[in-house]
Amino acid sequence: MAANRTKPEARVAINPTASQMGAANAILRGRARQYHVAEFPGPLSIKSVVRGSGVWGTAEAERVVDSGSYLVLNAGRPYSLTIDAREVVETFCLFFRAGFAEDVHRVEGSAPVALLDEPVPLGNGRAPLEFFENLHPHDAEVSPLLRRMRQRIADNSATDIWLEDQFFAVARALLKVHGRSEKQVARIPAKKVSTRQELYRRLLRGKDYLHSFFTGEVQLQHAANAACVSPYHFHRLFHEVFHETPNQYLQRRRLEQARELLESTDRGVTEISLGVGFESSTSFSALFRRSFGCSPREYRAILKKK
Repeated sequence: MAANRTKPEARVAINPTASQMGAANAILRGRARQYHVAEFPGPLSIKSVVRGSGVWGTAEAERVVDSGSYLVLNAGRPYSLTIDAREVVETFCLFFRAGFAEDVHRVEGSAPVALLDEPVPLGNGRAPLEFFENLHPHDAEVSPLLRRMRQRIADNSATDIWLEDQFFAVARALLKVHGRSEKQVARIPAKKVSTRQELYRRLLRGKDYLHSFFTGEVQLQHAANAACVSPYHFHRLFHEVFHETPNQYLQRRRLEQARELLESTDRGVTEISLGVGFESSTSFSALFRRSFGCSPREYRAILKKK
């Protein structure tokens, strides 16, 4: 008689319960018009939205994640998620097993001899890997991996082994993105590393405020308040680190969103301009032409000819 075979545990759990988070790499896919979860201290995770937008809040900030960005939250960071929309919002979030990203970081940053001497970390005293928590516009490292995973899961062609490989790839990609952030930290004029890092975290909170709430009457003071620094200090640091002023960033964010709406909807130019935060369609059209080489109406006409 053949021995009873138990089904092996999945390397990557799809839509597991909250109590299973952190024990295995996991993916949560959600679809809802209204949804709320409060103060969930999850593992290291990446929040992304396929359609619509959701608000992730921590003790430090609220961030709006939409289809053009993703958010990284560290292990143990209590967060809330609020979705309140007329249309269905679709989310796609990755949760890393405890110690998974730390092992990738250790191996990527260690010499072969050191890895031979200590192939597996000794003890449980290693601190969790800390990333800068902020919104990332879709990039060439993490974003293509998220899209590929989402598509393969949607068409039922993602095997458990393949998904495990993708989690390794995403962890390596996150480390590359973190490396870029470290280079930005180095631009902050402060002697102590700890001071530069804290100023950078505050700067990111202000930048995320601009990114999240760009459609409203956003002022420099509001973003500076979110960063807990003075308006001039915020303005100076922002320009030092990101090579544009907060107002230039805000204007670019609005123009990019307007261009996306011109491509994906049939809304009128005036409705779009007011919807993304411009005070008048005239100023919007002038700025759009300066940035993209044609007026909003001309841009839409070009799209229709393609």
